[in-house]
Amino acid sequence: MADKISDIQTITDDLSAEDMLRELSFIYRRITGVATYKDVLSIFSESLKKRLSLFEVSIMMFTDEKKDRIEVIASSEISDDRTVVVESDKYPEILAAIRKKEALIIEDVINSPLLDNTQKEIVLKKDIHSIFIVPIFDISDTMGVIFIKARKAIKLSPFLQRYYFIQANMLASAILNIAKMKVLEESMKEAYELFTMNKEYEFLFNNALEGMILVDRDGRVRNANKTFLKLTGYSREEIIGSHYSIGLADSSSRQAADTIFQKYLNRDFVNKFELNVKVKNGSTKNFSLRATPLPGRQDVSLISVRDITEEKLLSRELLKTTDLLLKTISSSPDSIIAVDTSGKLLFFNEEAARLFGYSREEAIHHIHVTQLYPENVAKEVMRTLRLSPTKHIRNYPVEVRARSGELIPVTLSGAIVYNEKSEEQMTVGYLRDEREKIRMEKSLDEALSKLIDAEKNDAMTSLAGAAAHNLNQPLSAIQGYSELLVNKLHDRDPVTTDYASKIISEVEKMSDIIKQISKITRFEIKPYAGRNRIVQLMEKKTKP
Repeated sequence: MADKISDIQTITDDLSAEDMLRELSFIYRRITGVATYKDVLSIFSESLKKRLSLFEVSIMMFTDEKKDRIEVIASSEISDDRTVVVESDKYPEILAAIRKKEALIIEDVINSPLLDNTQKEIVLKKDIHSIFIVPIFDISDTMGVIFIKARKAIKLSPFLQRYYFIQANMLASAILNIAKMKVLEESMKEAYELFTMNKEYEFLFNNALEGMILVDRDGRVRNANKTFLKLTGYSREEIIGSHYSIGLADSSSRQAADTIFQKYLNRDFVNKFELNVKVKNGSTKNFSLRATPLPGRQDVSLISVRDITEEKLLSRELLKTTDLLLKTISSSPDSIIAVDTSGKLLFFNEEAARLFGYSREEAIHHIHVTQLYPENVAKEVMRTLRLSPTKHIRNYPVEVRARSGELIPVTLSGAIVYNEKSEEQMTVGYLRDEREKIRMEKSLDEALSKLIDAEKNDAMTSLAGAAAHNLNQPLSAIQGYSELLVNKLHDRDPVTTDYASKIISEVEKMSDIIKQISKITRFEIKPYAGRNRIVQLMEKKTKP
């Protein structure tokens, strides 16, 4: 046995959020028309073919509550309608997936610890190198698995594993309906046989939960149960003997009904179809019908009717709401990104593309979330989120790295999204570009600083003018008294006269200084004597 498989097919996440919803909606529409397990298998296989080649797929259902035995109800390996039942304990990989209740992938059979050497030899002889198992549920209980065997070693991302898990459990409803319809068809056949043998069993037909009618080969209604009468609003007298086309609302429904009836006449029955029917009150309803031949009876066919009007309406509303939500998110003025637990981008709106410089397709398919932040910042954001009691943050300041390498300041609001098992599923972040806000704040600070400087300058020049005016008067008095003193003493006291003359000289100097102060129009603050600062008043320069 070889030690490893070198040729590994890596299955990348090629789905955007819109693509995923569109594909799931398409599958949902298709499953409403499936009639057999092979139809379900075909839908799932077509989805797999978009991303995986050379594979075999089987739908397997447990036959008992203990899950000791499992039945292959449809398989790409089995061409006829036979079923195969095997012991569950011979498939440890199935039991592991059921135990974990989540998708399980064995990328390389050779190195799998789940399989022993004998099991590996059996699988490898069939040229199988990878196994992918998706459990399917009925409410909360596991009812079976979808078993995919690949002839190449494959590596499937957690996102795609989860996506196929969701897809498989959408198909589980169709599997359940088919199983229930098989039981219901058998019940209807038995009910009709009892009905024809003994009138006391008529309640089995009349009280069935689904509407039922018997149609003969002339297209006339031979009988109708209470549920059918309630669905259509007609009385038994109005229905019995009427043609099958009664109430058909449009030409397409009439054409479909005629086609079905011709197949009925040729004993080529159509298991399930839909018709638009106008009921007695005038409203139009959408009915899902199943036509079933009765054993031993060539003259009548049993048709069951189910009202799916509300289901159709909810489906359309869901698609409209989803479309509106996606358009709203895509046109948001904030950058919005969603990241799975491995750091892969799941959603990247138009504003995020503008902020970071990556196209949406490039970001989703090729960019890891850590490339959008400086080193270790993405880890720090996640650590902060997980430490938060509410598991979300609001207006968290951080820098992000654009494609050009520029570090952009943003505020981040984000939250961790959990699945129904309280496990982390993804993280959603809203980033607001703060560059314009910072630029505006800087401009405001500069304007405010200039305004304060202007007010200071006005105050200092006003102070200088007031000081010059107030000093001038006492200085004039000093000068006058000094001159009187000189005249009074004359030559009688030469020393005092000399002192008085010097006072007059200094007063004249002070007068010149005051004149200069009165002409001050601006000032500067300059360092003086160590850490001290002084205000230097300056006269407005005039041109010579």
